[in-house]
Amino acid sequence: MFFILSKILLFLISPIWWVLSLLWAYVVFKRFKWRRWLLLGALGILIVFSNQLLYYHVSGWWEGELEDTSGLNQFEGIILLGGFSNYRAKSQRIQFTRSSDRLLQALRLYKEGKAQRFIFTGGSSRIIVRQKSSGEFLKDYLVGLGVPEDSILTEWKSRNTHENAIETLKMLQREGIADKKFLLVTSGFHMKRALGCFAKAGIDVTPFKTDALQANRPPEVWECLIPSASVMATWELLFKEWLGYLVYKIRGYA
Repeated sequence: MFFILSKILLFLISPIWWVLSLLWAYVVFKRFKWRRWLLLGALGILIVFSNQLLYYHVSGWWEGELEDTSGLNQFEGIILLGGFSNYRAKSQRIQFTRSSDRLLQALRLYKEGKAQRFIFTGGSSRIIVRQKSSGEFLKDYLVGLGVPEDSILTEWKSRNTHENAIETLKMLQREGIADKKFLLVTSGFHMKRALGCFAKAGIDVTPFKTDALQANRPPEVWECLIPSASVMATWELLFKEWLGYLVYKIRGYA
């Protein structure tokens, strides 16, 4: 129930939805004098949440700086969280998303000898239509890239971060390596929640953030004056993560 409810309520945390709701109310309540505040509210949301400078600082505050690989020690394995790919059945191909930097960075760490194995966690998050989970096709993909099959552990039962940690712990216990040290790889905006869940589960993990939302440089003055549609859309990721982190804290998941 928690999983389904969390998916249904996601639309409420979108700035674009807020703007559309205010504009809809502005059109409907024609006889009310205060309706102009609805229009001003919609305009205010557009201005604030399309500002690149504000987003640059807020995303950087939440994520923190990316880790330097030179300071990493040796780990038993790299725990790689899913959510960066899907399988297109018609073309029988894997399609990667923006968060696929997780996989690229994990591959680099493995090739550099930072860990002995891959531990992939993540199933399908679809509520109604059953979709082939990432763990079911990514193992074959990694083997095709030269990673030995016996160096890859996968689980595809989990549907969210809390379940990622629980199912990963079960898998590590079956392998007899639950007491080892692991490198946790996920997106920067998602790391606080993921780190909390895995620590709560009793897994010794060191964070390694990828695909930072914060740009690699502050926006120029002229860029701050131009509204950015892409920035406004990306706020939804942060709001979703903040809400998820808060709920996980309340429920004792992280």
